[in-house]
Amino acid sequence: MSFNVIGFSEFAAHTHSDLNCWLCQKAVSSRALFCHHCGTIQPVRAIDHFARLGLERRIDIDIDQLDHQYAALSRTLDPQRFMIRGLGERGHAARQLDALNDAYEILREPLRRGRYWLSLHEKSPKQPPDMHPFVKELRRELDKADEPCHCDRVAQKAGHAMEQGIMGLMQALRGENWQQANVTLTELDGLESILGDVRARRSQLAPNNR
Repeated sequence: MSFNVIGFSEFAAHTHSDLNCWLCQKAVSSRALFCHHCGTIQPVRAIDHFARLGLERRIDIDIDQLDHQYAALSRTLDPQRFMIRGLGERGHAARQLDALNDAYEILREPLRRGRYWLSLHEKSPKQPPDMHPFVKELRRELDKADEPCHCDRVAQKAGHAMEQGIMGLMQALRGENWQQANVTLTELDGLESILGDVRARRSQLAPNNR
């Protein structure tokens, strides 16, 4: 399967826009890192994570392409390249790098990408995370755990369920089944909470804490 990647030159391209370069005041693209006219780095714009990394907006992405785009843009935004620039440019470069890092971390991890995809489509869960029956079952099992091995069993079940749930979430998102995606995300949120509580519970039950 092939995935479209926005050419790197697009990040400096001039397009018709109501945005202006903060320095020369000429029109710039919302995706532009640098002004096409004066070459000055631009402030962080309100664009989605896919556009920020030069990727086509789709739920399935090529991780190798994501890593490639991230590495290239990270080199471009390396703080060392802006050491002799003015304070304004250094500040814009630092904030651009922060935005790039945030976009990369979200898109690289399937669960975070799925949650972000729902937010792009303004589809959010309507239920609290512990409403799913299986999460309730694991919660009761964890509450009864009185040995570290019992916690491990809960963690194993939750981890396996998360793997299955992430696959189900991606399938629902591909089919634009927003209701099913939200139900699955609700379960996944609860499972994440369970895994966090398992670590705390296990630490309390460890021999050196008794």
